Amino acid sequence: MELLAAKVVERLNRAESAAELRFCHDELARELRRYAAREQMGQLANDIVSVHEAILRRAFFLAERETMKRSVGVRPSAWCWYVMGSIGRCEPTIWTDQDHGILFNCPENEEAACYEFIRHMATIGVDMLHEAGYPYCSGYVMATNKRWAQSVRGWEQQLVSYLDSGWPNDIRFLLIAMDMRPLYGEAELAETARKALFAAVAERPLLLARMGEHVQFPPVPLGWLGNVQTERWGPYSGAVHMKQSGYVQLTNALKWLACFSHVPAAGTAERRRALEANGVLTAPLSDAVCEALSVYYSIRLKYSTEAGDGREYVLWRALERMEQKRLKQAMRTAKRLQRFVARRVANIHA
Repeated sequence: MELLAAKVVERLNRAESAAELRFCHDELARELRRYAAREQMGQLANDIVSVHEAILRRAFFLAERETMKRSVGVRPSAWCWYVMGSIGRCEPTIWTDQDHGILFNCPENEEAACYEFIRHMATIGVDMLHEAGYPYCSGYVMATNKRWAQSVRGWEQQLVSYLDSGWPNDIRFLLIAMDMRPLYGEAELAETARKALFAAVAERPLLLARMGEHVQFPPVPLGWLGNVQTERWGPYSGAVHMKQSGYVQLTNALKWLACFSHVPAAGTAERRRALEANGVLTAPLSDAVCEALSVYYSIRLKYSTEAGDGREYVLWRALERMEQKRLKQAMRTAKRLQRFVARRVANIHA
């Protein structure tokens, strides 16, 4: 797989169209199906991340080049296209939607013209990625949304409003933004913004507590007797939603703990290692979380190699017996980590 990833990235660096980007995206999916068929999932995460990053960087480069060619607005003196969501956390599957934004810096008197450049570039990049097999984000977390394409001044003002109000949608925004990781352009802009966000939330105990309460939802679909609560009705009856069955709960809990412990990392694995090193997570709990994340990732990779809606749903009866056993244990770990966060939230309120 590593050799394939290197070849795909090399080809991507020469791509000149969305069709070429889509070809490489599809090739990655075809290769993963071969690995899944042989049950050789192994250490695929880094290779998958590398290919996704190469596709996105090339799309962003082509969007920038086209915008400059058309002489739209004024190119900012410094700007960064950053990613969030699963790609931001370095744990995407093959078919993932778009989660990204842009930060830029420029003289205040040029800001309007720079916004024109950024918005035009964002539109081209978003549409190109859609053609390459990355669906538009259903929550509109993309650089075509002004909330996610801001000057540094605008971003700081927006951030203060979310920090001070703390409404549920504001908390959702803050949790999403904590995953921001620079991918193309001036990396320092996004790195500085993420670190400032972590520091600002950590300095507000009541907001931190409310975010910790938010992490308790959705509940892990595992009953008291260890029964997995599958979908009861509709087209996915008998299926488990792999993201909502414990994966989201694990990543959000680690994100909150990272903020609680002043660890401004973007990736889930990096957060877990730092939390263990800092003594926030015991070694046994950290190992259990690592294993649970591995279980969710491997099953999601194996059973979601096809593009389209519903790829996160897996029929419980389609899982092998050992997969069912490991997934149940991963769900228990997710519930355990949620309780771990709940105790720390209670300490804040005490």
